Amino acid sequence: MDRQAVYIYKLPDEESFTGIVLDVHMYKGNLRYFDTNRGHEIPGKIAEETEKGFAFISEGYMPGEWQFKVLTIEEFKCKYYKLVEGGQALAAKLNTTEDIHQWYRREFIV
Repeated sequence: MDRQAVYIYKLPDEESFTGIVLDVHMYKGNLRYFDTNRGHEIPGKIAEETEKGFAFISEGYMPGEWQFKVLTIEEFKCKYYKLVEGGQALAAKLNTTEDIHQWYRREFIV
């Protein structure tokens, strides 16, 4: 888990990744993240971690396994730009995964 990374996530029983989050980290047995509207804190534990993401077992809101995957520039340009106001223009001017992660950190200072 990389607190500087931007992730897409999938909740239990959902078929696809549906949201974008940042500032993702564990704190005292809770997963904390910011979804560009507000912060969240969910009790649970990390089940598995890879270079590309991690699985979290929620013991609170939406119990079960949540999947988090690092958002890449390719995925953003293909699909997730639609979740961002002005996303099409943003996708056209950003070139790398690091660009999109820096933009989110700068835009949503958390």
